[in-house]
Amino acid sequence: MHIIRPVLAVFVLLFSGPIFAQNWFMFEDKAERFTVNFPEEPTVTDITYESDHSMMLPAKVYRASDGTTDYSIIVVNYVGTSISEARGSIAFAAWNFRKRGGEITYDGYAQIDRIEGHQLQILNEDMSRTFIAIHLHDGRLFILEATTPAGVPPPLHFQNSIGIFDQEGNRVRYQIDVNGQTERWYRGGAYGESPDGLADLYDIAEELAYQRSLAEGENDQNADEVQP
Repeated sequence: MHIIRPVLAVFVLLFSGPIFAQNWFMFEDKAERFTVNFPEEPTVTDITYESDHSMMLPAKVYRASDGTTDYSIIVVNYVGTSISEARGSIAFAAWNFRKRGGEITYDGYAQIDRIEGHQLQILNEDMSRTFIAIHLHDGRLFILEATTPAGVPPPLHFQNSIGIFDQEGNRVRYQIDVNGQTERWYRGGAYGESPDGLADLYDIAEELAYQRSLAEGENDQNADEVQP
């Protein structure tokens, strides 16, 4: 019985409310090696992305909207660049978001399927909030961004849904130690198929709880500021 409760809790959080109501689905692009939850079929545009060392890299941007929140993911191809160029791409992308302005309410480490990255949350002047997740894997940089109006819950069903594929089209997941050394753990689909069958679900539950605690803390702070 102790196994059932966290699984049900995760599915209630992930697959209730706006997701069912607005027909969210797991979009896949095996050529660009990712899957992510979108509210509609995204528009896809080829762009050029300027790197930290002014290299012009091929990239694609995927955009969708649920009517209140805009969602996008940029996939940048760093294959063939130097190690320092690729390894520094997460820090460079985060720096570009910081330059845009607004109050940064979260700025720190993140991981998905033990693929390390970075997340930021920014409170904009119009009280909308921007949520960013950045991950690098096998020469591709993935930049997720969602901007929600004031009062709209965080877009966790988008930001935490990204999965990354290997060149054979299998979703990747790693074990990682405190030194950042990784070992491939398994190949499988989203939200399952790990050795104990529930590891992905536990990761999602942990991340959702953490993100909600951040959002609640921010709401409490805002409430304190408006007290007479």
